Amino acid sequence: MSTVNAVVMYPLAMEESELEDLHRRFPGVKFDNIGYFEPHGLRDAKAKGRVTEELLATAPPLTEAEKDTIAGAGVLMALDLPPGIRDWAPRLRWVQAIGAGIGQLEPAKLKAKGIMLTNAAGVASAPIAEFAVGRLLEVWKDIRVLERQQEDHHWQMHQGLLVKGKTIGIVGLGAIGRDVARRAKAFETTVLGNRRSARPGDTDPDVDELYGLDGLDEMLARCDAVVLSAPHTPETIDLFDGERLARLKPGAVVVNVGRGSIIDEDALVAALESGQVGAAVLDVTREEPLPADSPLWDAPNMYLSPHCSTAREGYNEALMELFCDNLERFLADEPLRNVVDPDRGY
Repeated sequence: MSTVNAVVMYPLAMEESELEDLHRRFPGVKFDNIGYFEPHGLRDAKAKGRVTEELLATAPPLTEAEKDTIAGAGVLMALDLPPGIRDWAPRLRWVQAIGAGIGQLEPAKLKAKGIMLTNAAGVASAPIAEFAVGRLLEVWKDIRVLERQQEDHHWQMHQGLLVKGKTIGIVGLGAIGRDVARRAKAFETTVLGNRRSARPGDTDPDVDELYGLDGLDEMLARCDAVVLSAPHTPETIDLFDGERLARLKPGAVVVNVGRGSIIDEDALVAALESGQVGAAVLDVTREEPLPADSPLWDAPNMYLSPHCSTAREGYNEALMELFCDNLERFLADEPLRNVVDPDRGY
C-alpha cells in the first residue's frame, strides 16, 4: 500500500511526542493533528437530520492549509466532520469515530461515498458500567436520605435494601451491557440479558439467562432493575413506552445509559408518579441539554445526570489503542473492529 495520510481531528491537540510515537509505529503513514469540534446544536442537528444553513454557519472555520491537509487524508479520527467533507476529500476511505454515538457523522452519507465508519464502542464501557451499578446502589441503599440527614445534622437510623439476591435485566448486551453484567454478578444478583439476535436455547457466559426480543416482556416481569444499554435504531425508538413500562415488575428501577430515544419520557414520568417504576436513573435524555422546563427534573425518585457516566481518565489511551489496532488492520486490508452498519443504526 502506498503512503497513507491520516489526520487526527480529536483529541483537539496532541503533544509532538504523541505524533512522533505514531510515526514510529506506522512509518508508512503521514500523521497530522488538526483539532475540530462543532457546537452542540450543529452536532445534534446532524444526528437528527435537521441541519439548517444557519447552523452550518456555526461550524468552526478551517484555514486553506488545514482544509488541504484534510482533503488529502485517507483516514480520519474525529468527533465531528466539517460540512461537505464527503465532496472535497476524495481520498477519504475510513473514519474512526471517537465515541459510540455516530449520528452526527451521518453514516449513511459516508456509506454512499464508499467511506467506512468505525465507532469507539467499548472504549468507555468500564466507567459507564461502574456508574450504572453505583447508581443502583445509591437507589437501593437510599443514600439520598442519609445525605439529607447529614445536611440537617439529624441522627436517625435509616437502612437500605439488600442487593444480594435481586434480579437485574440488561437490554443490549454490547460492551457496556456485558461490563454491567459482570459487575452486577459480583453482588450475587441474578442477571438476565436481552439481545435481539438471541434465539430460544441460546446462552451467554456473562448472564444467567438470555432472552431474545420476543422474550423482553417476560424478562421485565422478573426484574428488580433493568439497565438499558442498547443503541439508537429504528427498532429501539420508544422501546420502553407506557405499555412496556407497565409490564415491569412493580417498583422496578429503570437505568438508561444507552440512548434517550429508547424511553417515552412522558410515560416514564407517569410511571414514576404512579409507583409502577420505583426510581429512574437517566444519564441520557431525548433532548440534550435537557430544557429547564422538562418534567423529568421534578419527577419523583428521578436520578438525572448530564450524559457524563463515562470518565475522562484513561479514555484517550483506550481510544488510541483502538485506533492503532484498526489502523494496522486497515493497512493490512483486514476487517476492522466496530464497523458501523448505517442500515441497522450501529
